[in-house]
Amino acid sequence: MNSEHNLLVVTSSKLQIFKTDGTLLQNIQLQADIADPHHAVQLPTGKFLVSQGDVHAFLHRVCLVGVDGAMVRSYGATLGSELPHMNRPAGLAVDREGRVLVADQFNNRLLVIDESLSSAHKMSVVGVDVKRPYTVWYDQSRRRLYIGDDDVGVGRMIVCANMKDFSPSTS
Repeated sequence: MNSEHNLLVVTSSKLQIFKTDGTLLQNIQLQADIADPHHAVQLPTGKFLVSQGDVHAFLHRVCLVGVDGAMVRSYGATLGSELPHMNRPAGLAVDREGRVLVADQFNNRLLVIDESLSSAHKMSVVGVDVKRPYTVWYDQSRRRLYIGDDDVGVGRMIVCANMKDFSPSTS
């Protein structure tokens, strides 16, 4: 959902915005090389962050996309486990400073990408072994991070309280 409580849906080639009653508000054709998108969030600027990459995909990255569907910039590379490589980046969340939390699903990790999408670091969650994270949601007002993971088909929701932001000092 975006700040107006509209639903964002990303498909193989487009990003759609729906009202809660199902009315299509906007249909954005994504740039052709944004293949296998998984998740999208809308930023206060109106632009979107889109995660992309699947088992057979060449690129695994997070893309900043304009309202016209064109990619502005991205972070990521081909499939891999060493930064900047990812393996099926899925869920996305953004903190107040614009840092992006990414569920790097098949690398079993959470990554924080800086607001310019130029560097990243791994985020650890104290006392939790994250396995195949596929979704993240950050409730800034309650300072809670929700992580959905699925280790060998056993799904769970991890709730992390007292999260200030995604800076390295809080990881």
